[in-house]
Amino acid sequence: MIIDSHLHLYPSEVARDPRGWAATRGELGWSTCVAPAERPSLQGWATVDELLRHMDDAGVDRAILQGWYWQHQATADEQNDWYHRWIQAHPDRLSAFAAVARPDAPALAATRRRLDAGFIGLGELCPQVHQTAFASPEWDALMSLAREYRVPVTLHVSDPVIAPPGPAGKMPPLDEYRALARRFPEVRFILAHWGGGLPFYELSTRVSRDLQNVLYDTAASALLYNKAIYRRVCDVIGPERILWGTDYPLLTHPRRARKPGFALDLDDVRTAGLSAHEETLILGGNAARVFGWA
Repeated sequence: MIIDSHLHLYPSEVARDPRGWAATRGELGWSTCVAPAERPSLQGWATVDELLRHMDDAGVDRAILQGWYWQHQATADEQNDWYHRWIQAHPDRLSAFAAVARPDAPALAATRRRLDAGFIGLGELCPQVHQTAFASPEWDALMSLAREYRVPVTLHVSDPVIAPPGPAGKMPPLDEYRALARRFPEVRFILAHWGGGLPFYELSTRVSRDLQNVLYDTAASALLYNKAIYRRVCDVIGPERILWGTDYPLLTHPRRARKPGFALDLDDVRTAGLSAHEETLILGGNAARVFGWA
């Protein structure tokens, strides 16, 4: 089974005018990411039907829709409404994480309703966009909700060395993610984008001991690192804690393809020098275990 654990999707009306749509909702950080005015965008766009067709073409069995780190809960609720419709229409192919803005009481109540409706996780979260901190009562309440429902939490993480300044603002130091995992050992965290390089710190046994409840996804990998990272991270932490994700429909290989798809990201895994067992775990075996589909 091949499972993409990290992608995003928007309806056609958003894709037609992303800046205008964002402006009416006060989500300029999002539009700066997906439709920047000063440079060509790497954001691709796809409908649900196109996503399913691309999955079929590449042999991807299931996809997990990640929410965006919106500035306003009303926008998170809107995205969750889209996702709910799509996972209801395609329950055998699509699953979703719940988008959450600043985790105040109304947002927590809304998130609980999504989890009751079949959402399988929280995220993608970015605390500085949500204007909250890991060490805050609001964050504790959100993590307690994840612990109660036994669902994982995906966090957007940027590499502090290679990440350019962006609308997400200054990222927390990597050690704050380690401290978060230590504070909530019952919560399974998925650190997106290879955890910003955090896996390599697991060469320290003191660090690796604190991160046993952490997985790393590979979203946007080709835009960040060369494909040797698959082999290198496997050598440090083993293959069991790596989830394949593409950030579809992001154009992760813009010099080779200007339309979204999965084939090039799959090829990166299959030509990275992994064993058949490692490849099977990363491409879907780990996700199937985490989400109970094995």
